[in-house]
Amino acid sequence: MKKIISLCLVLALLLSLGSSALAAKNKKITELDIPAVLADTSSKGKVNVYHWWTAGGEKQAIEEIVKGFEEVYQKQQAKSNAIPGGAGGAMVMKVKVLQQAGKSPESFQAHPGEEIQPYLAADMLFDLTGLWEELNLHERMIGKIQELCVAKNGGYYIVPVGVHKTNTIFYNIHMFNEYGIEIPDHADITWEEFWTICKQFKEKLPDGKYALDLGDRKGWTAGQLFENIMMGTDAQIYEDFINSKATADQVQQVLDTFKKMMEYVAPDHAAREWYETAGRVVAGDYAMYIMGTWMQPFLTSQSWVYGKDYGVFTMPGTSGYYGMCIDGFVVPNDSSNVEGGVKWTASVPGTQVQIAFSRVKESVSPYLDTPDETYNELTLIFKNELLDDNIIAYPSFTHGTALPWAASTDLQTRITDFATSTDPDTARYAKMITEALKEAGVEGEWNIVD
Repeated sequence: MKKIISLCLVLALLLSLGSSALAAKNKKITELDIPAVLADTSSKGKVNVYHWWTAGGEKQAIEEIVKGFEEVYQKQQAKSNAIPGGAGGAMVMKVKVLQQAGKSPESFQAHPGEEIQPYLAADMLFDLTGLWEELNLHERMIGKIQELCVAKNGGYYIVPVGVHKTNTIFYNIHMFNEYGIEIPDHADITWEEFWTICKQFKEKLPDGKYALDLGDRKGWTAGQLFENIMMGTDAQIYEDFINSKATADQVQQVLDTFKKMMEYVAPDHAAREWYETAGRVVAGDYAMYIMGTWMQPFLTSQSWVYGKDYGVFTMPGTSGYYGMCIDGFVVPNDSSNVEGGVKWTASVPGTQVQIAFSRVKESVSPYLDTPDETYNELTLIFKNELLDDNIIAYPSFTHGTALPWAASTDLQTRITDFATSTDPDTARYAKMITEALKEAGVEGEWNIVD
């Protein structure tokens, strides 16, 4: 019942974003002299910034942007406001509540693509195209990232701050060694190799320890696992799915694999958030965790070293693909300090800010002029993959880019229910999921396979 109520609330808020009857209380600002705004370093004011970074390394990363902003705009105070939840799910509701109270934040974290469409439909965001031009972001940015930042109307409403790869598996090297399980000498493992590892751990681990965990107390990690399995099953299925063309039979293939994987997952997986599961990987309770590369700074915060304490596999079946989770900031057009929001987003792509942020967040900078010396060994690998023309970047639907929020929120609820069910009927869930996408009116035009 709680899930149903929560879903209804989210959908109601999403629908209300597009309603002109719920107008903001502050006057909307649609045009600014961007060069003059950026040059003004004497104005006073507060810049409220909302984000969802709360885990190890993340809080320090956002503070690097605050520091860079306040070094330039010394009379403006940037206040960092964390909204726990991960994947941005809680942000939609928080922003809407603030907007209705006439307290829209100066800036908030978002993902490009479908996630920001409800805000655009409600005319809530300031058009940052002029800022992109002033800062020459088109030339500075990695092309694969820029392509995903263009809104449907051709404008730019988001400034990217960092990129993480989603189709990764982190593993505890010590557990492999302790239980005599051979680690493949290549990151691009096959499904056969993955299942062999899982079976070996299940046979050798004592009670209370598991090959895998999910950490899906907030739900989105189950959706991300579904997304990773789908891409690892067949890229064509993934493309068909985000274009609402996938058949129930195709989705059932994915769910069959999901169901098989759950045989190796700790049974109380829904009791933890992702970073708690990451902590249990460090503690030696779980051998592997299928998670995006934002897990990397968490491991660093636990004094773990890549290659010594942990390693990374590519999700089976996704060799040659790069799952894109792009974090950025948008600017509401009805806050009490829109100019401050624009200044904040202008600080984000600054070279020194990018260096400081990327080092702590261990994310890939969206900007080509961020030097390689910024990165540690593993992050540099991820950056080079992103720059490789032979590796195809694909948009995440768990992280807001590829599916409308109404559809992805409903999907998350169904997948969470699937993951927490005993012996779920994969055919029934596949039918529900495909029908839900059509009912949500999803009509994507994504092209991944070509």
